[in-house]
Amino acid sequence: MFEVCVPATSANLACGFDVLGLALNLFYRVEVSSEGEGFHLYHQGEGEGKIKEEDNLFFHAVRKTWEKASFPGQGMRVKAFNEIPISRGLGSSAACIVAGVLSANEVMGRVLNLSQMIEVASQIEGHSDNVLPAFLGGFTIALLREGRIFYHQLPFLREVEMVVCIPDYTLSTEEMRKVLPSSYPRDKVVFTLSSLAYLLGSIFTGDKEGFFLSLEDEIHQPYRGAKIKGFSEVKEYIQKRNLGNVAISGSGPALILFLSRPLREEEEEDLGKIFQSWGVSVEIKKVEAVEDGARVRKL
Repeated sequence: MFEVCVPATSANLACGFDVLGLALNLFYRVEVSSEGEGFHLYHQGEGEGKIKEEDNLFFHAVRKTWEKASFPGQGMRVKAFNEIPISRGLGSSAACIVAGVLSANEVMGRVLNLSQMIEVASQIEGHSDNVLPAFLGGFTIALLREGRIFYHQLPFLREVEMVVCIPDYTLSTEEMRKVLPSSYPRDKVVFTLSSLAYLLGSIFTGDKEGFFLSLEDEIHQPYRGAKIKGFSEVKEYIQKRNLGNVAISGSGPALILFLSRPLREEEEEDLGKIFQSWGVSVEIKKVEAVEDGARVRKL
């Protein structure tokens, strides 16, 4: 019997569309025993009562991993404990997939190395920018070349406060990709590239204000933001008060606030009122970057 623990992730980080990711201190944890026949799942936490055994992403990832290694497979009993809101843009699918790949590999005797597991998980999830921070922790940069995934994992800025605004509705990643244009004018591409370059430079040099400045893009946020209730107003509120900046987490609808200091009680109330004006309830939650990624522990 063993335990796998995987962190939540926030991908894109504004200008890093399909490239950047950050691991956060919300976790998907499974206790796995390999015995008997068939797959059995007991799920607690976020998504409780809505997760089905037969089409669960965790078991789908297990099967795909075993197929890659030509492993015959065996029964598996799983207790899952989930802190990551589902379909909100905080990497719940990636965490589930990464946990499945790691669990399958553990049962096989760790025959796959990290790069092979990242490849399998990315093929299932579709986006390595979510998979990488879930596996590795910290701040990650993904590069895809001829089917191979290259990456860097770096520590994140220490003095940046982070808050996620998690609304009470969901958005499909697939649907949010459909709102994006098929091509972009050169000036929008150059704007986003310059933001990305400056963001990386700001992280390398510890420039907090430069990081806030660079959290802008013209590739996905203007289009997805139009579909996310409260995004423009929250971003305007934070920027007008020189508190930092706001990005869509993943494809939304959760927003991640990068701040120069903790929010005051009245500021949290103001943000809540913005969402209320859209008829939306919201959870405003302080989070932290985590340097450790997915871990396996014998029980």
